[in-house]
Amino acid sequence: MIVFGKKLSSEKIIGDPKSFSLEERIFNTVCIIASLALCFEVPFNLLIGLMVPALLCVVALSLTIYFFFISRIRRKSALGIQLFSFVCNALFVVNYFYNSGTFGPNLLLFSLAFLLTVSIIPKAYFRFWISVNLLTVIVVLIVEYQYPQLAPSVYESRLSKAIDFAITYFVVITLAYFSITYIRKYHDIEKDSVLEKNAAIEAQKKELERLSAEKDKLFSIVTHDIRTPLGSIQSYLELLTEVDLNGAERLDLEKQLLQITRDTSAMLTNVLSWTKTQIEGGAHVKFESVAVGAALIEGLAIEKNISIKKGVTLELDCEDELHILADRNMFHLVLRNLVNNAIKFTPKDGLVEVRAVEKEGHCCIMVRDNGLGIGIDQQEHLFKLNAASTYGTNKEKGIGLGLLLCKEFTAMQGGEIWFENHVGQGSTFYLSFKLA
Repeated sequence: MIVFGKKLSSEKIIGDPKSFSLEERIFNTVCIIASLALCFEVPFNLLIGLMVPALLCVVALSLTIYFFFISRIRRKSALGIQLFSFVCNALFVVNYFYNSGTFGPNLLLFSLAFLLTVSIIPKAYFRFWISVNLLTVIVVLIVEYQYPQLAPSVYESRLSKAIDFAITYFVVITLAYFSITYIRKYHDIEKDSVLEKNAAIEAQKKELERLSAEKDKLFSIVTHDIRTPLGSIQSYLELLTEVDLNGAERLDLEKQLLQITRDTSAMLTNVLSWTKTQIEGGAHVKFESVAVGAALIEGLAIEKNISIKKGVTLELDCEDELHILADRNMFHLVLRNLVNNAIKFTPKDGLVEVRAVEKEGHCCIMVRDNGLGIGIDQQEHLFKLNAASTYGTNKEKGIGLGLLLCKEFTAMQGGEIWFENHVGQGSTFYLSFKLA
């Protein structure tokens, strides 16, 4: 019975839980079990000489198969359930008067009809069909009491009566078992599903709260960091008008202002790019064939000057005629962020290498530096929104948004990004894109 119950749980037989309601799946299960039980009832009724009950079982078997068909195949479960409830009560009434009335197992069958009604009927028709069942039992009992000759005993012997009661009992408990087991099973499943959804919603809520806090923190930092260079520029202009600076002082001040302006420009570029993706639900990707060698030279021209002024060697190397399928502007932004970070955290006389090679049908781009490396406590936050002011070896300032943009933009272009780290000896970031 347990193995059979497992087979019945197959979605191919009783219906996919995503498409069929619990009542529908129970109804389909009941139809299958009832059909099998009726297949046993027909020969047993014939064996003990109950011809009319045997004929009723044949009719019930045909109708049950039809009800299953219109419920499972035609997807008219509501109609099938209503017809089943009506036919079930009607056939039991006929069987009552042709199978010994209260001296037969008929009240067991009406109890079964009550159980099946409770199990499969939609809530909107719940009271109606329960009332029908109760009134039917009351009416047939009154009729038999008034006219006992309408329900004569049809058993040929005590053995035939015992067999009929035994088979009826077996059918009743089998259908009751599967109905109740199915209800309990899927009640537990749906309960667990609700709990999982609640847990997922709670996790999403916490994540949204965290992201909201990070965004507030991000814009707070941006606001502060925009005021700083503007204040510096204002102070510089005031000095020019009020104080006579010598050549060395003027040059030193201009260098500081240039560095502040560069940091602010890079920061604003990242913030505006990220904000655009958030507002639009994802930036629009325009795929084209991008020559990697030319992109390294053209896209990193500013970074080349920055590295020279800092005293860091920037080496670019790319295999000839290497083209990738990417969005040119996004690809440049990702490259600039990775190389900027490498230069930022590499001290004077350090080395930053950018190499692009073909590997297994993809273009692999490596950005390696021999700078400070990435602390273990920082690694888990690398590609996440973790707004905080960061400082390079020459106090170059950032807000921790660059690598998040690198990850998001690389994924939008169908690429991959990962890193290797050696604390105190530098780090290596890798990009992988499809070849054009």
